[in-house]
Amino acid sequence: MPIDWPTPANIAEFSYSRLSCFELFRGLSFRSFNGADPDPAICDLKVYQDYLTYCFISRNVPKGSRILEIGGGDSRILKFFAQDFECWNADKCEGLGNGPIKFTSPHYRIVYDYVGSFNPELPADYFDFVFSISALEHTPEDEALRANVLKDINRVLKPGCPSLHCFDVVLRPAGRSWVSGLIPYLYANAPIQTRFTPLSEIEADPDTYAMSREAYANWQPVTKDSYEDFGRPISINVFWTKGT
Repeated sequence: MPIDWPTPANIAEFSYSRLSCFELFRGLSFRSFNGADPDPAICDLKVYQDYLTYCFISRNVPKGSRILEIGGGDSRILKFFAQDFECWNADKCEGLGNGPIKFTSPHYRIVYDYVGSFNPELPADYFDFVFSISALEHTPEDEALRANVLKDINRVLKPGCPSLHCFDVVLRPAGRSWVSGLIPYLYANAPIQTRFTPLSEIEADPDTYAMSREAYANWQPVTKDSYEDFGRPISINVFWTKGT
Protein backbone atom coordinates (compact mmCIF):
# COMPACT_ATOMS: atom_id res chain seq x y z
CA MET A 1 0.00 0.00 0.00
CA PRO A 2 1.23 3.54 -0.70
CA ILE A 3 2.42 5.42 2.36
CA ASP A 4 2.40 9.18 2.89
CA TRP A 5 5.47 11.12 3.93
CA PRO A 6 5.73 11.77 7.67
CA THR A 7 4.15 14.98 8.96
CA PRO A 8 3.05 16.12 12.42
CA ALA A 9 -0.50 15.18 11.40
CA ASN A 10 0.27 11.53 10.56
CA ILE A 11 3.36 10.92 12.70
CA ALA A 12 1.56 8.25 14.75
CA GLU A 13 1.86 5.98 11.68
CA PHE A 14 5.65 6.15 12.14
CA SER A 15 5.76 5.12 15.80
CA TYR A 16 8.04 2.16 15.05
CA SER A 17 10.06 0.89 12.11
CA ARG A 18 7.96 -0.59 9.32
CA LEU A 19 8.89 -2.30 6.07
CA SER A 20 6.37 -0.20 4.12
CA CYS A 21 8.36 2.94 4.98
CA PHE A 22 11.09 1.81 2.61
CA GLU A 23 8.77 2.69 -0.28
CA LEU A 24 9.41 6.33 0.66
CA PHE A 25 13.17 5.90 0.62
CA ARG A 26 13.60 5.13 -3.08
CA GLY A 27 15.08 7.56 -5.57
CA LEU A 28 15.92 10.28 -3.05
CA SER A 29 18.85 12.68 -3.33
CA PHE A 30 19.89 11.87 0.26
CA ARG A 31 22.11 8.86 0.83
CA SER A 32 22.96 7.22 4.13
CA PHE A 33 25.85 4.73 4.26
CA ASN A 34 26.08 3.91 0.57
CA GLY A 35 24.94 5.12 -2.83
CA ALA A 36 22.08 2.68 -3.35
CA ASP A 37 18.45 2.88 -2.26
CA PRO A 38 18.17 1.16 1.12
CA ASP A 39 17.24 -2.52 1.17
CA PRO A 40 15.59 -3.69 4.42
CA ALA A 41 17.04 -7.17 3.92
CA ILE A 42 20.63 -5.95 4.31
CA CYS A 43 20.74 -2.36 5.63
CA ASP A 44 21.73 -1.15 9.08
CA LEU A 45 18.96 0.04 11.40
CA LYS A 46 20.51 3.52 11.31
CA VAL A 47 19.81 3.65 7.59
CA TYR A 48 16.07 3.39 8.26
CA GLN A 49 16.40 6.04 10.98
CA ASP A 50 18.41 8.35 8.72
CA TYR A 51 15.87 8.18 5.91
CA LEU A 52 12.87 8.66 8.18
CA THR A 53 14.49 11.77 9.65
CA TYR A 54 15.44 13.04 6.19
CA CYS A 55 11.87 12.58 4.98
CA PHE A 56 10.46 14.51 7.94
CA ILE A 57 12.89 17.41 7.62
CA SER A 58 12.57 17.74 3.86
CA ARG A 59 8.77 17.99 3.99
CA ASN A 60 8.17 19.84 7.26
CA VAL A 61 11.13 22.04 8.24
CA PRO A 62 11.49 25.21 6.13
CA LYS A 63 14.85 26.07 4.61
CA GLY A 64 16.77 28.53 6.73
CA SER A 65 15.61 26.87 9.95
CA ARG A 66 17.94 26.16 12.85
CA ILE A 67 18.22 22.42 13.48
CA LEU A 68 19.99 20.55 16.27
CA GLU A 69 21.01 16.90 16.28
CA ILE A 70 21.61 15.27 19.65
CA GLY A 71 24.47 12.81 19.33
CA GLY A 72 25.36 11.52 15.91
CA GLY A 73 28.86 12.98 15.78
CA ASP A 74 29.90 12.87 12.13
CA SER A 75 26.29 13.43 11.08
CA ARG A 76 25.06 12.23 7.71
CA ILE A 77 21.87 14.28 8.07
CA LEU A 78 23.56 17.55 8.98
CA LYS A 79 26.10 17.21 6.18
CA PHE A 80 23.27 16.88 3.68
CA PHE A 81 21.28 19.86 4.96
CA ALA A 82 24.20 22.16 5.79
CA GLN A 83 23.66 24.38 2.74
CA ASP A 84 19.99 25.01 3.51
CA PHE A 85 19.85 25.13 7.33
CA GLU A 86 21.78 26.46 10.30
CA CYS A 87 23.00 23.12 11.65
CA TRP A 88 24.19 22.29 15.15
CA ASN A 89 25.24 19.09 16.89
CA ALA A 90 25.44 18.34 20.63
CA ASP A 91 27.69 15.34 21.27
CA LYS A 92 30.29 14.81 23.97
CA CYS A 93 32.07 12.47 21.53
CA GLU A 94 33.30 10.03 24.16
CA GLY A 95 32.70 6.98 21.96
CA LEU A 96 29.77 5.59 23.98
CA GLY A 97 27.61 3.06 22.11
CA ASN A 98 30.32 2.75 19.46
CA GLY A 99 29.92 6.48 18.83
CA PRO A 100 32.57 8.91 17.61
CA ILE A 101 35.44 10.55 19.44
CA LYS A 102 36.00 14.30 19.34
CA PHE A 103 36.32 15.88 15.90
CA THR A 104 35.49 19.09 14.07
CA SER A 105 33.20 19.54 11.07
CA PRO A 106 33.00 22.24 8.40
CA HIS A 107 29.28 21.50 8.01
CA TYR A 108 27.84 22.44 11.39
CA ARG A 109 28.62 23.83 14.84
CA ILE A 110 29.44 21.23 17.52
CA VAL A 111 28.81 21.65 21.23
CA TYR A 112 30.81 19.01 23.09
CA ASP A 113 28.31 18.04 25.75
CA TYR A 114 25.34 15.82 26.49
CA VAL A 115 21.79 17.08 26.26
CA GLY A 116 20.49 17.39 29.79
CA SER A 117 23.55 19.36 30.92
CA PHE A 118 21.88 22.72 30.19
CA ASN A 119 25.01 23.91 28.42
CA PRO A 120 24.70 27.67 27.74
CA GLU A 121 26.41 27.18 24.38
CA LEU A 122 23.04 25.78 23.29
CA PRO A 123 20.80 28.87 23.42
CA ALA A 124 17.28 28.70 24.84
CA ASP A 125 14.22 28.97 22.56
CA TYR A 126 16.53 28.86 19.53
CA PHE A 127 15.97 25.74 17.43
CA ASP A 128 13.18 25.07 14.93
CA PHE A 129 13.76 21.30 15.03
CA VAL A 130 15.63 18.97 17.40
CA PHE A 131 16.26 15.32 16.57
CA SER A 132 18.36 12.30 17.46
CA ILE A 133 19.22 9.04 15.73
CA SER A 134 20.25 6.04 17.84
CA ALA A 135 21.56 8.27 20.63
CA LEU A 136 19.15 8.80 23.52
CA GLU A 137 18.81 5.10 24.34
CA HIS A 138 22.30 5.44 25.86
CA THR A 139 20.91 7.79 28.56
CA PRO A 140 21.68 6.18 31.94
CA GLU A 141 18.68 4.65 33.69
CA ASP A 142 18.26 7.46 36.19
CA GLU A 143 15.02 9.38 36.75
CA ALA A 144 16.77 12.71 37.33
CA LEU A 145 18.78 12.38 34.12
CA ARG A 146 15.64 11.53 32.14
CA ALA A 147 13.94 14.63 33.51
CA ASN A 148 16.94 16.79 32.57
CA VAL A 149 17.03 15.41 29.01
CA LEU A 150 13.40 16.36 28.42
CA LYS A 151 13.77 19.75 30.11
CA ASP A 152 16.89 20.59 28.12
CA ILE A 153 15.36 19.63 24.77
CA ASN A 154 12.34 21.79 25.51
CA ARG A 155 14.64 24.58 26.74
CA VAL A 156 16.43 24.87 23.39
CA LEU A 157 13.34 24.33 21.20
CA LYS A 158 11.35 27.33 20.06
CA PRO A 159 7.73 27.26 21.26
CA GLY A 160 5.52 25.38 18.82
CA CYS A 161 8.44 23.53 17.20
CA PRO A 162 8.88 19.76 16.77
CA SER A 163 11.29 17.16 18.11
CA LEU A 164 11.82 13.64 16.68
CA HIS A 165 13.90 10.88 18.27
CA CYS A 166 14.68 7.41 16.87
CA PHE A 167 15.52 4.91 19.63
CA ASP A 168 17.17 1.53 19.15
CA VAL A 169 15.09 -1.20 20.81
CA VAL A 170 15.86 -4.94 20.80
CA LEU A 171 13.16 -7.59 20.43
CA ARG A 172 13.93 -10.84 22.24
CA PRO A 173 11.76 -13.85 23.05
CA ALA A 174 10.34 -14.79 26.45
CA GLY A 175 9.89 -11.25 27.72
CA ARG A 176 13.59 -10.37 27.47
CA SER A 177 13.23 -7.47 25.04
CA TRP A 178 15.26 -4.35 25.82
CA VAL A 179 13.75 -0.85 25.81
CA SER A 180 15.34 2.32 27.14
CA GLY A 181 13.54 3.64 30.20
CA LEU A 182 13.59 7.09 28.63
CA ILE A 183 10.85 6.05 26.19
CA PRO A 184 8.08 5.45 28.76
CA TYR A 185 9.32 8.49 30.69
CA LEU A 186 8.81 10.72 27.65
CA TYR A 187 5.34 9.28 27.04
CA ALA A 188 4.41 10.00 30.64
CA ASN A 189 5.81 13.54 30.72
CA ALA A 190 5.66 15.08 27.24
CA PRO A 191 2.81 15.68 24.75
CA ILE A 192 3.86 12.77 22.55
CA GLN A 193 2.14 12.51 19.15
CA THR A 194 3.52 9.10 18.20
CA ARG A 195 1.74 6.06 19.64
CA PHE A 196 3.04 4.02 22.57
CA THR A 197 2.81 0.54 21.06
CA PRO A 198 3.19 -2.65 23.13
CA LEU A 199 6.13 -4.76 22.01
CA SER A 200 3.78 -7.72 21.57
CA GLU A 201 1.87 -5.72 18.97
CA ILE A 202 5.07 -4.67 17.22
CA GLU A 203 6.31 -8.27 17.12
CA ALA A 204 2.99 -9.50 15.70
CA ASP A 205 2.85 -6.87 12.95
CA PRO A 206 4.03 -8.40 9.63
CA ASP A 207 5.02 -4.88 8.51
CA THR A 208 7.54 -4.44 11.34
CA TYR A 209 11.09 -3.83 10.14
CA ALA A 210 13.80 -5.39 12.28
CA MET A 211 17.45 -5.36 11.28
CA SER A 212 18.39 -8.60 9.56
CA ARG A 213 20.94 -11.19 10.56
CA GLU A 214 23.06 -10.16 7.55
CA ALA A 215 23.12 -6.49 8.60
CA TYR A 216 23.75 -7.44 12.25
CA ALA A 217 27.10 -8.92 11.22
CA ASN A 218 28.47 -5.36 11.31
CA TRP A 219 27.30 -4.95 14.93
CA GLN A 220 28.58 -8.27 16.21
CA PRO A 221 32.23 -7.20 16.70
CA VAL A 222 30.91 -4.55 19.12
CA THR A 223 28.13 -6.53 20.85
CA LYS A 224 30.12 -9.81 21.03
CA ASP A 225 26.78 -11.68 20.89
CA SER A 226 25.25 -13.85 18.20
CA TYR A 227 22.13 -12.56 16.45
CA GLU A 228 20.08 -15.15 18.36
CA ASP A 229 21.43 -14.01 21.73
CA PHE A 230 21.38 -10.28 21.04
CA GLY A 231 17.91 -10.12 19.48
CA ARG A 232 16.33 -8.20 16.58
CA PRO A 233 16.99 -4.43 16.59
CA ILE A 234 14.08 -2.17 15.68
CA SER A 235 13.45 1.56 15.96
CA ILE A 236 10.85 3.15 18.20
CA ASN A 237 10.28 6.76 17.21
CA VAL A 238 9.12 9.46 19.61
CA PHE A 239 7.77 12.83 18.45
CA TRP A 240 6.35 15.86 20.20
CA THR A 241 5.83 19.58 19.64
CA LYS A 242 6.84 22.04 22.32
CA GLY A 243 3.94 23.99 23.73
CA THR A 244 3.55 27.67 22.99
